[in-house]
Amino acid sequence: MKVIDLNSWQHRGQYKLFRSFASPHLSTTVRIDVTEFREIALKKELSLFRSVLYAIMTTANQIPELRTRFSGDKIYEHAIVHPSYTVPISDESFAFCETKFVSDWNEFDRLCKIQTDQAVKQSELTPDATKDEDHWIYLSCAPWLDFTATHHPVPNADDCIPRIAWGKITEEMGKWRMAVNLQVHHALVDGLHVARFYQGLESNLKNF
Repeated sequence: MKVIDLNSWQHRGQYKLFRSFASPHLSTTVRIDVTEFREIALKKELSLFRSVLYAIMTTANQIPELRTRFSGDKIYEHAIVHPSYTVPISDESFAFCETKFVSDWNEFDRLCKIQTDQAVKQSELTPDATKDEDHWIYLSCAPWLDFTATHHPVPNADDCIPRIAWGKITEEMGKWRMAVNLQVHHALVDGLHVARFYQGLESNLKNF
């Protein structure tokens, strides 16, 4: 973990401004092109959920701002962040699941399947096991819905853990597209970093 000196940080003006806001979270949804990725996933018989999750986490870890957090007056950048995501359980409910992120796809796929298979055995939603840590990205998949916007609940204005959601893959004029939402704290992340996330995600999916 790298501690950031606010006095010499190039984003200090943005940070100071948006730390003072009551509603400082920026939420953006883009319907990205997944045509080539879909063909690869079907050909290789990949889990769409786990492969998209891997591509999202790979991209998030490539962008320092999505690994940056603050706590009180301390600002710091994690070397790596991990996925904490929702999984469906009985009675049309959901539960939380955490998986360690590793850069090797096969190993991540194995770990994610083990953790997910265990998590779906839960009978109810329990308090989030990640609440005392912030080296996470919170994620949700809504495969039933081709959404155009969404907003994630946060406990307070100082919650700076990014949230990501993705939806149904749909065909549009011969291309396959998927809605992806990214919600971030504007004190740490701005539009340029958001754009880099979507550009990187499309590239990582295309070259899966």
